[in-house]
Amino acid sequence: MKRITSIAVSSLLVLLVIAAAAAECRAAGRYASLLKTREGTRKLAALALMEERRELDLESLEQLARDTNPLIRLRCAEVLGRVGDPAGVPLLERLTADTDGNVKESAIFSLGLVGRESCVAPLRAALAGTGMRYKIRALEALGAAGQREAALDIASYLTNFNASLRSTAALALHALGDSSAAGLCATAIFDPDPSVLSMVVYTMGRLGYDTYEKRIIELLGHEHPAIRSRAAETLGRLRSKKAIDALYRLAGDPDRMTSIKAVEALARIGDKKCARALEDLLSLDDVYIETIALEGIASIGRKQSYASVVPLLDSGSLMVRLAAIEAAGRTGRAEARERLLDACTGGGPLERMSALKALGSVSDKRDLALLTSVLAGGGEPLAREGAAAGLGAWDNDKELFEPLEGGKRPVDALLAAGRGDDPVVAGIAIESLAMIGFEETMNDLVGLYPASKDRAESDRKLAVLQAIQTLGGRRSVKKEAVPQLLSFLATASRDPDPRVGALACETAALYGGSLEPRPDGPWSRGELPWGDPALPMGERRIRIETERGDIEIELFGDDAPNIVKSVLTLAENGFYDGLVFHRVVPGFVIQGGCPRGDGWGDAGYFLRSQFNMHRYERGMVGMAHSGEDTPGSQFFITQTDQPHLNGRYTIIGRVTKGMEVVDRIERGDRFGIAAVR
Repeated sequence: MKRITSIAVSSLLVLLVIAAAAAECRAAGRYASLLKTREGTRKLAALALMEERRELDLESLEQLARDTNPLIRLRCAEVLGRVGDPAGVPLLERLTADTDGNVKESAIFSLGLVGRESCVAPLRAALAGTGMRYKIRALEALGAAGQREAALDIASYLTNFNASLRSTAALALHALGDSSAAGLCATAIFDPDPSVLSMVVYTMGRLGYDTYEKRIIELLGHEHPAIRSRAAETLGRLRSKKAIDALYRLAGDPDRMTSIKAVEALARIGDKKCARALEDLLSLDDVYIETIALEGIASIGRKQSYASVVPLLDSGSLMVRLAAIEAAGRTGRAEARERLLDACTGGGPLERMSALKALGSVSDKRDLALLTSVLAGGGEPLAREGAAAGLGAWDNDKELFEPLEGGKRPVDALLAAGRGDDPVVAGIAIESLAMIGFEETMNDLVGLYPASKDRAESDRKLAVLQAIQTLGGRRSVKKEAVPQLLSFLATASRDPDPRVGALACETAALYGGSLEPRPDGPWSRGELPWGDPALPMGERRIRIETERGDIEIELFGDDAPNIVKSVLTLAENGFYDGLVFHRVVPGFVIQGGCPRGDGWGDAGYFLRSQFNMHRYERGMVGMAHSGEDTPGSQFFITQTDQPHLNGRYTIIGRVTKGMEVVDRIERGDRFGIAAVR
């Protein structure tokens, strides 16, 4: 063995010191030097407060945007984008010409977040400038801004010599959300670069453009798994019946995520031929594929599929059993009833919820008493949710209005639940009232709308408005009731929760009204367990501990400090310990952090969204929400690239170790979170 020389040892020590210094620098963060000074801390705190209050102090921002420290100017650009006030556009335009590249890039990104017509001109100027990173950001921002006038500017880059610009242009056309923009991608459907081709196919699928269906079917045989996967996803979205045979073959692809996307596509297309293919694919012995196939079988509802579903009711995987319960109800109907009743009594909470909901698909009159009693009782919330959903899925609406033994009608139980103490159960009950076409009196439905402005009541308010919208779409509302209804909607449009006000105005338009949201007070988002908004804190690390292994995550404490602080605080207090991954969409995301276990719970407060320049690649950690500025405790991890989420859901970190664990997580798996020092 060669003797290690003193020079080699010295070199090794130098490398170790450099690595340690780099790690310490990342942990301290880009703002560490500023936070060491009183003046730097004061400026960062002032910017954080503007961001939290969603109010711009333009006079202060004018000064801060000229600060000699580029990090202050960078935070100015971030705050201007997150607040989203068009009054800040001139200042952002000035920052797009900043001498610091990071400031310039952030300003371009923020113009896309503001998304007004006034943003288009400065973004065009940024696109015409030099520097590849700025051009890419400008294309993304033009798409995110959603202004159709920018479509041709974006499309002109589909023929650029640079593949990164071409692929970004294709994605930006998708972000515009204009289906006619997909046709502009036609020239790039034969692009030789896989990254470009992937985005072109993605955009065509997302915007429903099927002119090149034959070409996309050919791409199922492409040498790159990413292209095969994108092609499968797109053909599913296009519901391409011509692709069924090729998708069935692709379900055996050696790349697991490609195989999953092929099965998902068959489930989306959803005809009888797909049902038979999905039945065959239940033999692949992969819980993700079994789950997707069962969900597709349930959606198609072919009676002959029931025999293939039955064995999976006894699967060792809870996720598969839950999908099998739904599929059994949709395919077996009366034949499945006894198995569903068994699950109601012998299964766990999630199985009981699913079985009660599935009994609605069976619609056996003998089960109305069970569903009604579970909903009316004070038992576990998940079971009550299942019972409410089951009544909403009932085939014969008239039976819900007939008295049961004791004189109570199922519809009365739904109305009572709509007024009950559990806003989530109430919301599902109200949704079910709309699904069964309840219009005995609109006053009863309007009466379920809570007067309270408590944050927890927003879901009930949204459910009432959505129910009224659904009934309006069916033309179920009597003409003479419309004036009173519009008066109610005018009141709802003044709710401090912007989601409620927006939906009230949207609903009024269905009934011939014209309203604008005018909140009559501040939006109560709940009390945070700390005082002032968190300041940038550098890199932080956590470990998600599961029975399948650990997942190590780097948190972006500089880019989403308030949300990262929340996650760290909740983890330190044991909030996450013993919670489950309540949502697993194979090939898309795993999601956890709901204390109810149904996706409706949080820690008692909403956080401000902190959109940033990170992109949703495989292994990114994002915050779930039910609208802008509503992140709570729930997070998700992407299993594949999801570019449509960029700038729409706050990215708070990335997986650094354990993606093989992420790919094995199943619905119902328990976890805990520990900080890594």
